[in-house]
Amino acid sequence: MSQLIIPYQKNTKQTFDSYYSNDPSNENIIECIKTIFTSKNSQIFIWGENCSGKSHILYSTCNYFSKDDKKCVYLPLKDYKSFNEDIISSFDEYDLICIDDIDYIFGLKEWEYSFFNLVNRVINKSKKIIYTSSSSLSSKNIKLLDLQSRLSWGLVFKINNADDFIKEKILKKIIIEKEYNISLKICSYLLKREERSMLPLIDIIHKVGHHSFTTNKKVNIKDLRAILD
Repeated sequence: MSQLIIPYQKNTKQTFDSYYSNDPSNENIIECIKTIFTSKNSQIFIWGENCSGKSHILYSTCNYFSKDDKKCVYLPLKDYKSFNEDIISSFDEYDLICIDDIDYIFGLKEWEYSFFNLVNRVINKSKKIIYTSSSSLSSKNIKLLDLQSRLSWGLVFKINNADDFIKEKILKKIIIEKEYNISLKICSYLLKREERSMLPLIDIIHKVGHHSFTTNKKVNIKDLRAILD
């Protein structure tokens, strides 16, 4: 198996088993990904809010197909300024292409044309490509209408936000994986706060976690106000 993850190394913690969801629609996305090589569809476009699990899904996809000897490539376009658009010129040599946050290059002429050409080659060669985006395909940021059309040729899914039960599991998972010295009770406490979107919640966990490392003390609920104020 030849797997290129740019610029990261393979992350075995990111698997479909560790993707938390109790939403049937989200679970359907996973099932469609698992069967992409037996499907007539060449593309899957997944969009949703930040911190809805899109990157986790793409990492999991690469890890899942590693056992099937598929050649996979992962490109995080949040870092597009670190790359030249020519980086994708040979991606059609891979069996599966995972493009994270494609919306970051919407409106950039050279990047859009490069992806338009890539999609055509992928379809002609019967390869597979999965995109994630924080914007839907109706986004006015896409300037090349032919690219907008090509991206809509495959399956298009909106990933639904996690409910509080799943959010709490995700926050606890972050604490355990990062080995933060934080009481797990903090997770349910934070979900009772006014701000309950995942991105701010995750930011808080990291801030509190770094504080626990700096002080070398376990952080409990009673310590939160002093840390967050």
